Amino acid sequence: MFYKLLIVVFLAVCLQGTPSDGQKKKETLLSEKVSQMMEWTSKRAVIRLNGEKFRKLIRAPPRNYSVIIMFTALQPQRQCAVCKQADEEYQILANSWRYSNAFTNRIFFAMVDFDEGSDVFQMLNMNSAPTFINFPAKGKPKRADTYELQVRGFAAEQLARWVADRTDVHIRVIRPPNYAGPLMLGLLLAFIGSLAYVRRNNLEFLFNKNVWAFSALCFVLIMTSGQMWNHIRGPPYAHKNPNSGQVSYIHGSSQAQFVAETHIVLLFNAAVTLGMVLLHEAATSDLDVGKRKIMCVAGIGLVVLFFSWLLSIFRAKYHGYPYSFLLG
Repeated sequence: MFYKLLIVVFLAVCLQGTPSDGQKKKETLLSEKVSQMMEWTSKRAVIRLNGEKFRKLIRAPPRNYSVIIMFTALQPQRQCAVCKQADEEYQILANSWRYSNAFTNRIFFAMVDFDEGSDVFQMLNMNSAPTFINFPAKGKPKRADTYELQVRGFAAEQLARWVADRTDVHIRVIRPPNYAGPLMLGLLLAFIGSLAYVRRNNLEFLFNKNVWAFSALCFVLIMTSGQMWNHIRGPPYAHKNPNSGQVSYIHGSSQAQFVAETHIVLLFNAAVTLGMVLLHEAATSDLDVGKRKIMCVAGIGLVVLFFSWLLSIFRAKYHGYPYSFLLG
């Protein structure tokens, strides 16, 4: 009796330690999926998916890897300028990961274009592009797995921080060399040097207060309009509603802005400044009374009109702000 019991226990242990056919099939399928993803990544940092590939490699189990997917519409007939800009930053991020020393099969970068996978958009009830979603290795995507594009912008560095938050994979963004900045600086220095050489016998313009005042004013207008925020966050120029086709140049939130918005604010601030200068000149210049009256009226008109517009933009972004001037 003891020997029979011992044999039964031995067989049970052996059977328990031996993987079942289902487990073997699951492991084989997972290995094939990972190998397929690695093969595609070796050819292109961003894997292009259609409906069939999405269902097979992303939705269907098993899966032990995370996938960052950009849902976009890059075809010219879609007229999505933001999609193209976001794609450029996304490619930089994916290539930084693909060619880094820390590259593993823990995470992959993919793309679903609307014209190649419209069924995927319908499956996810998605009606806007571009959209970035993280599909984690385990479970379904949560709310935080959808990237807040309107708030954080689509700069590769911002996307890398979001990827690190969601996957614990830290990517050092490496951008291709851009010689436009150094070239423009070199041209500017060459222009200044040439101007100084041509006028080497008359350098009084370097001591002209108006020249320095105008230069300082331009610098202040550029910095106060939000250009530095654009440089850090990389927001889109504007937003086009995919349903109505309406283009928005002013972001509706106080936590974000569009590039076009900074240009509008810069022009409005410049107009208010010009109005103040005209008022100052009308009060202090030696021109005849008629011209000074015209300058005064023009200055008041510029200040009142453009300050009212600036205040209306502020009210539109900071909901609940109680004050307005001329324009509601």
